[in-house]
Amino acid sequence: MSNTNSLSDVATSQDPTLGQARLSAPVERATRRGRRARTVVRLVCTDLDGTLLDSAGAIRQRTLSTLAEAERAGIAVVGVTGRPVRDTLDLARRYGLSGPVVCSNGAVTVDAGSGRLLDCRGFGPGDAERILRAVRDTVPGIALGVDSVSGLRLETAFVRLVPNTWRHAALDGVSAPANEDPVVKILAAHPMLLVDELAALIASVVGDRAVITRSTGDFLELSAPGVDKGEALRTLAERSGLPLEHTAAVGDMPNDIPMLRAAGLAAAVANAHEDTLRAADIVLPSNDDEGVAALIRLVLPRVAAMEACRV
Repeated sequence: MSNTNSLSDVATSQDPTLGQARLSAPVERATRRGRRARTVVRLVCTDLDGTLLDSAGAIRQRTLSTLAEAERAGIAVVGVTGRPVRDTLDLARRYGLSGPVVCSNGAVTVDAGSGRLLDCRGFGPGDAERILRAVRDTVPGIALGVDSVSGLRLETAFVRLVPNTWRHAALDGVSAPANEDPVVKILAAHPMLLVDELAALIASVVGDRAVITRSTGDFLELSAPGVDKGEALRTLAERSGLPLEHTAAVGDMPNDIPMLRAAGLAAAVANAHEDTLRAADIVLPSNDDEGVAALIRLVLPRVAAMEACRV
């Protein structure tokens, strides 16, 4: 197969049941990335909720089969999620996933099998406490949570606003875990403000002391400076000895955009947020139509033939 074929051509020829990938709109985005030939993809970083997982929060059987095929072909597929550590490990073990998983928007990397901590990039000693107090003083009615390696703590008001959240303990006031259990993410929600309005207020308070993003429309997530999914992808590639052009990333929400920008090939599922769609080179079928499986099927023939992909 010629490496001048488009990815959408390959999607159709390999398995029409997986749906058809298409160039992202507007086309100018792909042009800015150079529409260059892609080398063989050896690392795929995928978001979980809304991307690898369907709307019921499950990995479908066809996708699981494709993940196993990728492993046999020497392609590492790594989950990179905003979920906290404990919940991510529960999910990985439920589906028999192995290797590293990246949690808390890039702050924590753990081994899915053993739970061993591989990397942690949280807030410095006392920084989370100061941010929590400053935000509460400035934004009346705000509901907060903190995510650390040992677990997630949420205020009662946060749970009322976001009732279907992950397993957690109660957060007492504005206290944060001890320094030996660093905060890796702060969560914030508000009963009256839209997330964009809340983000502007919090940004005016924290400045460059935190990176503000979101993985849903319900709440904001604050990470330590320099922590995002893009940095996580770069670290994974470096540890594997892979240039970034040998990587691909797929996601659906704004917190995935740094990962898409870092990867050699950027993909979004069809159900993605409009900003994420604009950051992608290609648009895949939706999460319910197993878009991640379609992406893996796109790159698998290139691995076997050692051909480059062209977008």
